[in-house]
Amino acid sequence: MSIDPHEIFENEFYVLDSNGKLFFADEYEADDEDFRRLLNKEVFLKSVDREESPHIKYLNKLKIADNEPLSDAGHLSYLPNGALMLELLRRYSTNVILSLGAYPVVTSIMYDLNSPPVKEHASLFGQRMYKVKPAKREFVLRYAACFGQFAMLSRKYITYKDLPLRVFELADSYRYEQRGELSGLTRVRRFFMPDMHVLTKDMEMAKEEFFNLYKLILDEGRKFGWVYYSLYNMDPTFLKENFDFIKSLANLENKPILIHTVEGGKYYWVLNVEFHYIDSTGRPVETATVQIDVGNGERFNITYVDENGLRKHPIILHTAIHGSLERFLFEFLEEAAKMERRGVKPRLPVWLTPIQVRIIPVNPSKNMNYAMKVLNILESKMIRVDVDDRDVSMGRRIKDAESFWIPYIVVIGDKEEEEGKLSVRIRDGAILTIGVEEFIDILDRDLEGYPRERLYINKFISRRTSFA
Repeated sequence: MSIDPHEIFENEFYVLDSNGKLFFADEYEADDEDFRRLLNKEVFLKSVDREESPHIKYLNKLKIADNEPLSDAGHLSYLPNGALMLELLRRYSTNVILSLGAYPVVTSIMYDLNSPPVKEHASLFGQRMYKVKPAKREFVLRYAACFGQFAMLSRKYITYKDLPLRVFELADSYRYEQRGELSGLTRVRRFFMPDMHVLTKDMEMAKEEFFNLYKLILDEGRKFGWVYYSLYNMDPTFLKENFDFIKSLANLENKPILIHTVEGGKYYWVLNVEFHYIDSTGRPVETATVQIDVGNGERFNITYVDENGLRKHPIILHTAIHGSLERFLFEFLEEAAKMERRGVKPRLPVWLTPIQVRIIPVNPSKNMNYAMKVLNILESKMIRVDVDDRDVSMGRRIKDAESFWIPYIVVIGDKEEEEGKLSVRIRDGAILTIGVEEFIDILDRDLEGYPRERLYINKFISRRTSFA
């Protein structure tokens, strides 16, 4: 039976269904299997079978990253393929955020723990911090961009005309997660967070900005074919006073959301939404997030001058539209794992695949000139293309290309050279005979709206080391 939102309690779980009705979570009968998985994790504290997440094997198979034994646990080293993928994700995420009118900044990675605002903020974070003490002062390595951005904003003159004010940073971040929880890309101790904060003048502006960011996060997930399941951590007073607003957010999803009411006034935020992606093993993993912060404006003495010349503290939104770059990459790899479970060849989006086109001359000594002509044309269009110039069988070379999930394999023999055509094998199994310009048109459609970057490894496979 549904309950009145004005009769909720602290430290309880509730479900808001797609009709705007509120239920106790432990009494809710979920039809959606993935939403049940979120309930099992958060409400009933049931763990998923300890099957290793498939994305971990892909990190090795695709030569993306591995653990760094000379560093602390949870610190990864990225090989050239991984470095390229992180750069593409960084540029993509940055472009999305810059399109909102955000100001990019760069701030320090460590902050004085004896500074009152830093100490207060850090106390809310618990023990999951890296601390360094180079001399007499003790510092904490940042676990998000909050310290640096808030300190910077506290020194600036801001008026109501500047609001909403959006500030963004790709934050090199550190969290001392429990060793037993470390796992692949989803739980690491060093990660990169595209972190944006939005200063707003009051709760109405904050809710308007929050709604827009919430919608953007959902749209970004849908763009890649992902479905998010939301967990709302919330001050119960905020829920009671803003129930219509909460329903308007839920309407954007058209499916149930999970609500967790926390102790009122315990945190700096009154609403903290976590968007969960369900991986190929059925585990919910938090990725994107957006929060309404009512505490740090005062804590860090950030002020703006209102219409009457009075100084006030802004309400601050925190958001990571794509989560950390590591979890952003994890989602793409887990989508590939879901394909593999369905019996479909796993693949990545063309824009994110380290090698987009592999050219295989049937006879390297005879067809190489035409192969290089095609390669140079594709390179000029910022297509990541290489050539398998090894003196090994055609079957071996095609198999190797397939093993790296290369979306387009171009076979060039005497016939293709004579006709000025390309034989293009697409990863889904189709084979096309097309001209170079027609092939470029296909690639341009694949890459439209996404960053382009050159190949990070040698274009000639015969000259490539095992490192790449």
